[in-house]
Amino acid sequence: MTDQRLIPPCLHDLDVSAWDAGLYLARCRFRPEQLRDNAFQLARVPEPDTLSGAIAKRRCEYLAGRVCAATAGQALTGERLLPALGKDRAPLWPAPLVGAITHSHGRAAALVGHRDQWQGLGLDYEAWLAPRRALRLAGEILTEQERQALQGLDEAEQARRITLTFSVKESLFKALYPLTGRRFYFQDAALDGEDRIRLLTTLSADWRQGMALPYQWRDDDGVLSWIRVPA
Repeated sequence: MTDQRLIPPCLHDLDVSAWDAGLYLARCRFRPEQLRDNAFQLARVPEPDTLSGAIAKRRCEYLAGRVCAATAGQALTGERLLPALGKDRAPLWPAPLVGAITHSHGRAAALVGHRDQWQGLGLDYEAWLAPRRALRLAGEILTEQERQALQGLDEAEQARRITLTFSVKESLFKALYPLTGRRFYFQDAALDGEDRIRLLTTLSADWRQGMALPYQWRDDDGVLSWIRVPA
């Protein structure tokens, strides 16, 4: 159970639940306008030097993500373990944890599991894109084949599909970047059917073009997607 005394006023609705296959998901909402100078100290989260002088939104979303990570990790292991901030801004998870963090539109979440069970985890939340904005972004997010698959859908359905694709590709990056050390982009992977995403480029000897991973998602006033890479 999370000690409510460690929750600063800028965070609320913090909860943690057992996910599937030995994973824990912690979620909260955050309000940057309620961020106070003592928020990091109250939450027992070290504030990295890179956030010095950052706007309240950036500081608050970082804090929310780390509180979620600590909460999920504690539910899994009984210890309050915090990921550090890597040079590439990706979280560095302490043993025995592996996980992923997401924050967007006032929501934050962390998915955490054991390294002996999972190589990598990806998690991403995206608010549903408005149709006009989704169609503007389609060329950046979707491959040509994915754009062709939008034909026959109305604008609202196209926007939902584009949002889902955006989120799943973000989850894929979070799952595979720590394993490969190589950055890749929206055009380097494509949804393959309703539940798989396939690499269109080779990232490493273990992660080659054509390999596919299953993804899952749910509607949570937006898209919450996740990808699991078994150990």
